Amino acid sequence: NACWRRCMHIVPIVLMITFLRYRIKTCANETTESDERKRNALQIAASAFNSLPSVGLNADSITYTGMMHVLLNLMNGSPEKVNAVGGIFRQCCDEGYLNQHILNVLTAATSEDDLIAITGVSSKEEASTLGQLPTDWSRNSSRDLMVRAE
Repeated sequence: NACWRRCMHIVPIVLMITFLRYRIKTCANETTESDERKRNALQIAASAFNSLPSVGLNADSITYTGMMHVLLNLMNGSPEKVNAVGGIFRQCCDEGYLNQHILNVLTAATSEDDLIAITGVSSKEEASTLGQLPTDWSRNSSRDLMVRAE
């Protein structure tokens, strides 16, 4: 009976996680050339990402990967793009959810100079290998489920 009550409490959380991740992933997969559609997709993804705390959730490595894809796919090459990706990267590291997949996505989609600027390290080799970066940046990356905000 107690287990059933816990499960009933978790179901809405799982549905919300799934919904928000799906919104972000859908936006990341937008392939239009239309600047207006890109802006709309960016706004929808940002809204989904920013709504996590209001529903009692924190982002995890899956969510950060999705947001990296959104920014890298939808923003034109510009200092604003580097700043936006850098902001998500720093937040991901601060929360301890950096993983090798995120680094692979970032390495594949950015120039060496941008990668160094985003990660704050001195070389592409250092920036592209999780083992070369502070372990604190990936302290929670093995937990790929969103956790309730404290």
